[in-house]
Amino acid sequence: MQNNSIFSLKKRLLAIFLLVSFVFLVIIFRLGYLQFIKGGWLQEKAVDQWTRSLPLSPIRGNINDKNGVALATNYSTYDIYVRPSMVEDPLVVANALSSTLNIDFDVVYKKVTDRFVSESLIKLQVEKDIALSFKKAEFKGVLLSENSSRYYPYGNLLTQVLGFTTIDNIGQAGLEAYYDRYLTGVKGYILEESDVKGVKVEDTMTNYVPSIPGLSLNLTIDINIQKFLDDALNTLIEEQKPKKASGIIMNPQTGEIVAMSTKPDFDLNDIPRDDVGKLLETVKNINIVDVYEPGSTFKCVTMANSIDEGVAHLSDMFFDPGYRMVDGEKIKCWKLTGHGMQTLSEGLCNSCNSVFVDLALRLGKDKMYEMFKKFGLGAPLGVDFLGESGGIIMNYDTAKTVDVARMGFGQAVAVTPLQLISSICSLVNGGKLMKPYFVESVVDSAGEVVSQSIPTEINKTISENTSNIIQNMMLDVIKQYSGYNAFIPGYDVGGKTGTSQKYADGRLSGEYIASFVGTFPAINPDYVVLIVVDEPGGASYYGSIAATPYAKMVIEKIIEYKKYSPTKPEELINNPLDEKVTMPNVIGLNVYDAENILNECGLQFEIQGSSEMVVNQFPMADVSISKNSVVMIECN
Repeated sequence: MQNNSIFSLKKRLLAIFLLVSFVFLVIIFRLGYLQFIKGGWLQEKAVDQWTRSLPLSPIRGNINDKNGVALATNYSTYDIYVRPSMVEDPLVVANALSSTLNIDFDVVYKKVTDRFVSESLIKLQVEKDIALSFKKAEFKGVLLSENSSRYYPYGNLLTQVLGFTTIDNIGQAGLEAYYDRYLTGVKGYILEESDVKGVKVEDTMTNYVPSIPGLSLNLTIDINIQKFLDDALNTLIEEQKPKKASGIIMNPQTGEIVAMSTKPDFDLNDIPRDDVGKLLETVKNINIVDVYEPGSTFKCVTMANSIDEGVAHLSDMFFDPGYRMVDGEKIKCWKLTGHGMQTLSEGLCNSCNSVFVDLALRLGKDKMYEMFKKFGLGAPLGVDFLGESGGIIMNYDTAKTVDVARMGFGQAVAVTPLQLISSICSLVNGGKLMKPYFVESVVDSAGEVVSQSIPTEINKTISENTSNIIQNMMLDVIKQYSGYNAFIPGYDVGGKTGTSQKYADGRLSGEYIASFVGTFPAINPDYVVLIVVDEPGGASYYGSIAATPYAKMVIEKIIEYKKYSPTKPEELINNPLDEKVTMPNVIGLNVYDAENILNECGLQFEIQGSSEMVVNQFPMADVSISKNSVVMIECN
C-alpha cells in the first residue's frame, strides 16, 4: 500500500513537471515568435501609436536640353494635412479650408472631425502664398508639408515629347512617364512623438529624414533648333490649314533626336484635363505612335536597296508612258503623259512611279521583305518612349506581285515618321541604321553622370559606296526637280518629296498626306529634316508645295544658327532664285499643251487629278516666281 502511494506521488510530480515545462516551452516559443518573427511589425505598430509622421515629397528631377536649358523644372508648393485630434474649432477650420481651397465643405468637415483617423490629406500642391496664409492664421491641427509642382518654361514647346505629370507628380505621358522612375526621387518624412490624442509631446525628439531628389535628364533636343521647327510648323498650320502636321530633326550619324514637334498642341502649364478624349488625342506623339503610307519619300529606300543588291545601275534607262500594267492592274504615274526615256537618277528626280515599279519587280518579293527587315520596318526601333509602333507590313503569304510593285514607291506599306527618317538617315550616313534616342545622359542633383547614352547601330543597310550615290541623287532632286522649293543659294541641300493617299475603312478617302525629307549638308549630312502634313488644305496636297518650303525654313535657320560657310559662294552673288518668270495662265488648256507652256517658262510642275483639262493652277496667272519653281496644275 505504501509503495503504491510513493509510485502515485512520483507520477503526479512528473506530470506537474511536464505540464510546467510545456507551459514554459509555449511561452518561450511565443516570445521567440513575437521577438524574431513579428518583432518588426509590432515595433512599427508601437511607433505608429506614439508618433505622428508628416511626409516630405522629393523634388522631381529636371529635364534639360543638350545645352543645359531647363525644359521641365519645379516651383515650391505645399500639401495641406489636418490632424483632427488637435483641431480646437472644427467648424471654423473646415470653413476656412473649404472656402480658400475651393473644396466641398462637407468633405472637409468630415475629415476635420473624424477623430478615428490620425491625419488626413486635404489638398496637394497648394500655391505657396495660399498655404502660408493658414500658417499665419495659426489654425491648430492644420499642417503644411513642402512639395513642388511641375513647370514647363516653354509652354507648348515639346508638348508630346515631354508629356506631363499627375497632380501628385507621377509621370503620365511622354518622357515624364517613360523616365518616371528616375525623375521621381525618394520620399522623406518628419517623425514626432505624440500622446494618445495625436498632440505632440513637448521636449521630445523630432526625427527628420530628408527626401532624396529625383535624377535629371539631359536630352538630345536642342531648344534653339526645336524653336525653328515649331515656328515653321506654326506657319504651315496658318497657311496650309491641315488636320495635323509634324516634324522630326535627327542627327544621322548618332541617332540623336535633335527636335520633334506635333501640331496641334497645348500649353503644358495649362493641361486641358476637362476633355479627356481631346487630351489623349492631342498628347499622342504621332511621330512615334501613328503610321502612314510614306509615298515617294520611300523611293529613296527602294532606290538604294536596288543599287546595293545589284539589280539597278546608273547606266540603266527606263521608258515611262505614264503607267505600268502589273497583274492586270494599271499603276499610274503622277504624270499622266509619262516621263518618256530617263536614266535611273532621273527616275528619282522625276519621282516616276513606273521606274520604282520596275525596281521593286527586279528585287522581287523575297528581297523586298528582306529590305523591310534590314531597315527596321515592321518592328519598333527601340526609341526611349512609350507606345512606339512597329509599322504595318503586309503579310508575306498574302502579298501579290502588284502589292510588291506598289511597295516600291511607298504604297501598300505603312511606317511611322520616326521609322522613315531613321531609314533615310541610314542612307546618307554610310549605311548605318542607328537607334533613335531622346536622353543623352541621366545626372544626379550634384550634376554627376549616373547613366550615359551611347549611339547604337541596329543594322547595316547599304554599303558606303551606295550611300554616296544616294546622297548625290538626293542633291540632284533639289537642284533639278520636285525638291527645288528647298533650294538654298550657296548651300547643298538633299531631299525628296512625298505624297500619299489616305485610306478609310479600307478604301481611298480622297484625302492626302504630304511630306518632305531633307538632308543638310547634302554630302555627309549633320541633319535630316522630315515634315509630314496630314490633309493639307492649301492650294495643293503635293509634298513639294505643302511641306517642302517649311523644311527649307528650318534648314535656313540651322545654317544661320550653326554658322555654316557657303559651299557655293558664287550663288550668293548670282542667286538663281533672282531669275524670275511670270506664271502663265494654263486654265482651260489641254494638259499636254499646259505642260509644254510650263516647260518653255522653265517651271517644274505637279499635276493633281486625272482628266486632260486644266481647271485650276497655283500660283495664279501673272504672278512673278523664281525660275525652276514647282507649280501645281489641277486636272479634275
